[in-house]
Amino acid sequence: PPPPPFGLHIAMGTGAANVTRKLGDIVKLPLLQRESSARILEIWKSYHENRRDAIGRHLPAEHAQLLADRATPAPTFLFPVHRAGGHFMLLSQFQQRRHFLFTYLEDFKQNPAIARPQLTVTLHDDLARDKGLVLVRGDVEPMISKPEADHVVTQLVETYLVASRYAAPATGPLVFNQTPNAFDHEAYVRSYPRRRP
Repeated sequence: PPPPPFGLHIAMGTGAANVTRKLGDIVKLPLLQRESSARILEIWKSYHENRRDAIGRHLPAEHAQLLADRATPAPTFLFPVHRAGGHFMLLSQFQQRRHFLFTYLEDFKQNPAIARPQLTVTLHDDLARDKGLVLVRGDVEPMISKPEADHVVTQLVETYLVASRYAAPATGPLVFNQTPNAFDHEAYVRSYPRRRP
């Protein structure tokens, strides 16, 4: 498909209530700040483990900074979600240096203003300075399974942090954003890592 219209944004108010949530809205931040980094990660993992609607990850602060630095000039990208018989595409947009909003590509092409985010990934950097880590939360809407969303989050992080994927000449987000006509959609879908069931 042709690249999406750049300059248009997924609307945060269209079902993306999670975008405005701060870390303190999710956990008791003053209590969490008293814990060691290892204990914080254990609490974060445990809190999200059995939730169907959310994924909890973490990144070292310097990796989260690199992710944001690379996503800033390449804020829009595609992520295929494979299901039996084919796949659909999620379009991601990086907004406000902390949020990745994922919506169906087809919904975005029809009307970006009402394209509902199906997955919202937020980089919570509240603990970056003192603990050296950034808590990553993915809020998952019911149309996408948690394992599918988890795979997308893994691919998001790897796509932006692994230099060879980020700057890939025909399939990376840098090309997709800066020279979209050079982006090879079919090669990208073929090379995209598939989720293991």
